[in-house]
Amino acid sequence: MASSNGDQKLYELKHDPKPGYGMAFAISFAVMALYLALILVSSPGPAKSHGHGNEKQSPAIDTANGHAAEKSN
Repeated sequence: MASSNGDQKLYELKHDPKPGYGMAFAISFAVMALYLALILVSSPGPAKSHGHGNEKQSPAIDTANGHAAEKSN
């Protein structure tokens, strides 16, 4: 661990960039963004049964016997 009085020199790891990787990253990012936009634009609409709006509520199903659960008072 480095001492707090600053008598040790800190070393920086550095490398030379390879040509072409920046352009490849930009192209792949653009393709990904266009693909995501295509998915969002072509989606059929809002999710069903999200609990808002005028949808009819389905009755609760009792998983033990497969019948509709009765409401308790």
